[in-house]
Amino acid sequence: MGDPIHLIRDRLDRHGMRVMSSNYTLYGDMQRRVLAAVEDFASEVEIYSIDESFLDLTPFADRDLVAHANAMWDQVRRWTTIPTRVGIGPTKTLAKLANAAAKKNPLFDGVADLREDALRNWVLDRFPVGDVWGVGHATAGKLAALGVSTAGQLRDMPMKQARGIGTVVLERLVAELQGVPASAVEIVEPQRKGMAVPRSFGGYVSDKEAMMGAMAQYAMRAGEKLRSHGLVAGQLTIFFHTNKHKRERPQYGAQRRIRLHPMTADSLELLAAARRGGEPSWRDG
Repeated sequence: MGDPIHLIRDRLDRHGMRVMSSNYTLYGDMQRRVLAAVEDFASEVEIYSIDESFLDLTPFADRDLVAHANAMWDQVRRWTTIPTRVGIGPTKTLAKLANAAAKKNPLFDGVADLREDALRNWVLDRFPVGDVWGVGHATAGKLAALGVSTAGQLRDMPMKQARGIGTVVLERLVAELQGVPASAVEIVEPQRKGMAVPRSFGGYVSDKEAMMGAMAQYAMRAGEKLRSHGLVAGQLTIFFHTNKHKRERPQYGAQRRIRLHPMTADSLELLAAARRGGEPSWRDG
């Protein structure tokens, strides 16, 4: 991730990989179509990410939920052609783990229902602890040092010990693996402490006004992102640099921080601040 494409071109060609531009407008539209296809199958839909949602199936508990999930899967496929997987469990963590099992194990045929203890235990005893939702790399290392390598072993960990290793987050995760609903991972996105609008150019930029124009666009976009999250910024940092992979060319980089008083999400004020930082940082050539 993040490698300049010319440095990995041989690998792309070797594996027959294709490179296409991102199209976030299309992704958002496809997400809306998927949500429209599933909304009749749940009492409540909680969007977790652009390609993942939690559905409350409580009102349908008297039905065959596997058949219910398969009907939902079929409707998504017919309406969008997007392949999906469904995980069913008494908690969000178990539902997410069931979803992962449905993807990896053809035994489930796309729908894994882990409400039944025996099947749930079978899956947890074979599921790597590092792949459990909410277990980060550092926590996985601490658990491995204690001999905890599967989700089943994590489920059986004493609550107090879990809190000592990974704070209340891991303690709640253990509870969820035991079938006790708890907020294992913060579902509501925490307030951001910062955000960035970084871009790479398709070619060399040697004109000051072209750079300032690009910077203005990015400042406007930063304002949009701030407002969409209900936030304001207290400082703005502008940075640009030459292509570090072209060592035969002169190298230069600049970074300047501008404090904003009062704090703002106004795109025009961010634009003006960006120019105040960008213009004196520019070097001809």
